[in-house]
Amino acid sequence: MLTVKDGYCRLCWQQARYEAQLAGGLKRGAVGVLAAAGTLECHQLFFDRMQVRRAASPVRRYDRRGAPRLPPPAPSVRPAIRWTQPRLFDGRRDLTRFKEPDDTDLGNPWLTWAIYLAYRRGEARGWKRGTRFDVRRGLVIVLSGHAAGDKVYYTEIFPALRALSIAVERVGEVLEEMGVLVDDRPSSFEGWLERKLAGLTPGIRDGVGNWLRTMRDGGPRTKAQNIASVWNHMNHLRPTLLAWSERYDHLREVTRDDVIAVLAELHGSRRGNVLRSLRSLFAFSKKKGVVFRNPTRGIKVGQHPYGIAQPLDQVEVDQAVASADTPIARLVLALAAVHAARRSAMIALRLDEVDLGNRRLTIAGLFHSGVVGVSAATRR
Repeated sequence: MLTVKDGYCRLCWQQARYEAQLAGGLKRGAVGVLAAAGTLECHQLFFDRMQVRRAASPVRRYDRRGAPRLPPPAPSVRPAIRWTQPRLFDGRRDLTRFKEPDDTDLGNPWLTWAIYLAYRRGEARGWKRGTRFDVRRGLVIVLSGHAAGDKVYYTEIFPALRALSIAVERVGEVLEEMGVLVDDRPSSFEGWLERKLAGLTPGIRDGVGNWLRTMRDGGPRTKAQNIASVWNHMNHLRPTLLAWSERYDHLREVTRDDVIAVLAELHGSRRGNVLRSLRSLFAFSKKKGVVFRNPTRGIKVGQHPYGIAQPLDQVEVDQAVASADTPIARLVLALAAVHAARRSAMIALRLDEVDLGNRRLTIAGLFHSGVVGVSAATRR
């Protein structure tokens, strides 16, 4: 240690201050301790720029802004409901006209219960002070005039809370826990479906819409499918349905010759995808009584034609070798060109699958020889 002040190092001064505090505050503090002891026999280690905290130090009762913390709300439960007065009709409220000084009703039991639920949720999820205040303010605006049997619609609270920069999602979580929130936001699927069905005649539009909705949501003796399958089916059929809408008004007007004419213009995987989508559409329409006969019945997909792999020219081989200028690129080139390893097999390859002593490499469970070529490619 180097002496920095009066022959003592910084660690000695810190230890002297600590012992002066433990003694209840000696005269002259650390100077008095060092003058009495001369040399310190032991040191309490500490981290740099950290003060030693006394065990009996008082707990801070104020937040960072200096304002006293609000006491937690009293525990509350769902208000008891004896009877309700049904409304003659449901009308939407304009919460943007809510005046907090005049319309606030903190004595509302539903609001009291909501504030307690918001406090409990905030404690569990670590909401910040600003978030707690915003959620409480939003609940005051929404539930000040709430009564038993009333419902809160998402489209009602969104304009009022968003104008005040209040997190609508947080307030909605509390309202949903209370069981009073009705999420009436338009579905993204319905918006997508409306765009895809645009331009179709009503007879075709209704049949295709019911088919896609049943695929997504499921139905009697029908299992819901992945939303990606719904998107793919509609994307495959939209050009065909638009062409049929120019000639027909309903799906029952489509004949077998129309389906064959559509498939005759398609090849490869495109033909198979369109035929499978048409089969699904007309099978559903036949089941629901929309069409009398299935025009796709008996039409086979056929064998999928696969292309024959062609060898690369020497110019292409030299270009691939020249572009591999890093060890990783050369390793990938050797695995792909010499051992025909696929991308997934390269990613799953582990070090214990490389046996340099026996010149053997295990790729996707299969043994390959020629590891020397691979190691040499990585050393270049």
